[in-house]
Amino acid sequence: MTDYPLTRRGFQLGKISSAQISLDSNLKQDWNEGRPYLFTNLLSSTLVNYQEAIAQSESLVESIYEGVEPHTVIESPPYSSRLANNFDSLGSTINEGDDQEIEAIMFDAVDGGNVIAEDLWIKASWLSFHEEDASVRFRFSFGMDLVEDVAADSNRQQYAALLADAIFPESAIITQHKSLRASLCQLLDCSEVDYVERIVYFNAPNGGAYLHHDLERGHAGVVFAQLTGKTFWLALPKHVLVKEICDFVSRAAWPDSVNEDMQEQLLALVSSPDQLAQELDSFCNDTVIHLINETPDFVQFLVDRGHGFILNTGDVLLLPQTDSHHCCWHSVFCLGEEVGQGLSFAIKPR
Repeated sequence: MTDYPLTRRGFQLGKISSAQISLDSNLKQDWNEGRPYLFTNLLSSTLVNYQEAIAQSESLVESIYEGVEPHTVIESPPYSSRLANNFDSLGSTINEGDDQEIEAIMFDAVDGGNVIAEDLWIKASWLSFHEEDASVRFRFSFGMDLVEDVAADSNRQQYAALLADAIFPESAIITQHKSLRASLCQLLDCSEVDYVERIVYFNAPNGGAYLHHDLERGHAGVVFAQLTGKTFWLALPKHVLVKEICDFVSRAAWPDSVNEDMQEQLLALVSSPDQLAQELDSFCNDTVIHLINETPDFVQFLVDRGHGFILNTGDVLLLPQTDSHHCCWHSVFCLGEEVGQGLSFAIKPR
């Protein structure tokens, strides 16, 4: 049995024991209930084939740590040769209004000189504003970020995925995994799945994501693969999260960090679970954010309730995102002192 401290963005959120962590259960049942499902060691036999690509990606992140602009790396070998003849660079920008964004690099997909998909992009960003969190993510999509309905344009969505393949060839460890694809097709009753709206994470010590969902029209869920390092996840369906918040607030003792104003607000919210669910979805209620992401007692409460998963190198986690009620909310912590790479791809059945 191993104990791991949980620290994220300057908050000491307790510790976990490997003996407390959930194990594989029933895939179909878990998926239908909106619960996460962990495939342990699914990639252990294939990771060795991608070590060169993984090392190259680590070098890309190291260059960002050293202050190098991502586009200068991606315009050089080996990236330039992988992009040649398939993607034309349109330059790069930095959004001065977004302190998390490092750089966005735009491309058109081309075939024989003809443009076949416009305004594709990769955006490199810091995962948080916290100065001790060096976590980086690379997102791939197209068009106007957070405005366009990405599911409405399957052509550009697919070419954005191919752009991810060119820059991070280790993506194939998921996209070419036959048994995973077969399991997903059987689970979703479809003939094929596409992996779209891709994100490549580098979770650093003291970093990780706050509780959130990835619900998107046309997508069935998300697959996350741990390629290096180790992470801890809290993951549970939204309707269960609402119930757990209600159960926690109903206890007699309040954590020291939850002041009287917060207590009154939380008591009012748990008296109306539908309103609590709306406040969760808003992602802007400071009291709720503090409770679920920055309060050690609540984090430990979720761990003790069995909502925790440790992902070791080679593990894969499925996160159903079928509807607002059953979508799987999830939160991530980096474990240990190693920056770990992970792939997070939306699952689109067809």
